[in-house]
Amino acid sequence: MEKKRVLIFYPQPASFIKKDIEILSAVYDVRSHNFQAAKKYLTPIRFISQLYFLLINIFQTDLIVSEFAAYHSFLPALIGRIFGKPCLIVVGGNDCHNFPALRYGNYTKKLLSAFTRWSLQLCSHVAPKHDTLIYNDYSYDKGSPQQQGIKSVIKNFHTPYTVITNGYDPGKWYCDTPKVQNSFITVCGGLEFSFQYQLKGIDLIAGVAAMFPEATFTILGVPAGYSIPNKPDNIYLIGNTANEKLRAIYSTQQYYMQLSMAEGFPNSICEAMLCECIPIGSHVFSIPEIIGDTGFTLRKRDVNLLKEVLAQAISCDKGLGAKARKRIVDNYTIQKRETKLVALCEKLMQ
Repeated sequence: MEKKRVLIFYPQPASFIKKDIEILSAVYDVRSHNFQAAKKYLTPIRFISQLYFLLINIFQTDLIVSEFAAYHSFLPALIGRIFGKPCLIVVGGNDCHNFPALRYGNYTKKLLSAFTRWSLQLCSHVAPKHDTLIYNDYSYDKGSPQQQGIKSVIKNFHTPYTVITNGYDPGKWYCDTPKVQNSFITVCGGLEFSFQYQLKGIDLIAGVAAMFPEATFTILGVPAGYSIPNKPDNIYLIGNTANEKLRAIYSTQQYYMQLSMAEGFPNSICEAMLCECIPIGSHVFSIPEIIGDTGFTLRKRDVNLLKEVLAQAISCDKGLGAKARKRIVDNYTIQKRETKLVALCEKLMQ
């Protein structure tokens, strides 16, 4: 029996996008298109390339999928609407966030905001990685808009949606070594962009580290030559680390910190929890649900409150690490995402 054809569009080959392509490729005839334009002036060329790809494939296509909403999702949604082909957009982050003070989120940029809005209104269905990406009352940072999510910026948003959280492989992420006492770690890429320092809570870590001289704080993913002003001696900066090496690093660490102002459904904290790191996260979007009762949350973006949270964490029962792993295994496996994603695709193609 001939497989149904699915077209997938994405802006960059991130690991979680590759996972979705693998999931759908096991069931369907998948044709993928990378829209990535390294320079802004190349964007019109990418549109032309994408349009050609769409037109030569659209008549044999059963479903169109876009990973995230942005420039690359507009033509697939529009062509899908014109030719009567169902179009699914998987949303998971800056296509749902709006932080004007940091210039973070698609809706802080006029043209990108328009293409994101049009995409989400033209498509057949949206698959957010958490329900807070559709709408969320936000109180973590007082200087940011107190309503977040798609419905907070697109008032006439009526596109149907189905929440499908990320999924992880417990066989790939596990702990096989003793933990270093009072060791904290976080992963933060993109620090070459100034807004990331605050967005990812690195400024909070820099502010609190000196208060805990007995602890170590490791930041992974730091670009070459990057430095933190007045960095305490117990903060260690490590460059980009290959994904296959992360498990061994997580295994040695007692705590994982995710102090972001905004997240969709963050992979790093879930993978670290599978490696039995006790999670410490900001009270934003999906993070409190991911942590549950296995770690600690910072309810307000305040370094003194963070000091209190870390003091509680240091004195806690370290059995929380094993409990954190169990929470991910019980709730967020890759098999669950596979089942839900394929079921949704089948429904849209009926």
